[in-house]
Amino acid sequence: VIGAGTEMGKNIKIFQNVTIGGDPSTPGEYPTIEDGVIIYSGAVIAGDVTIGKNSIIGANSTVVSNIPPDSVAVGSPAKRVKERSGPYRRSETE
Repeated sequence: VIGAGTEMGKNIKIFQNVTIGGDPSTPGEYPTIEDGVIIYSGAVIAGDVTIGKNSIIGANSTVVSNIPPDSVAVGSPAKRVKERSGPYRRSETE
């Protein structure tokens, strides 16, 4: 499910059973998903949050605060557990 007000960048991968939308306590505020983000199964992204460029959101995570670019975030609520780097990181030209 993707809420109507959600802003999404390019080259985003979203796996099954992901919910992206507004937080009922703050109507009209929706997430921003930047370029190159991967969101794994069962994740929930709620409210006026930004998922930074090239970040990974782990399966069944609940994102309720901003995630910086090039991050790996997991848990409920999701927290940054490491910076994404290495050979699997997408290049700027993709």
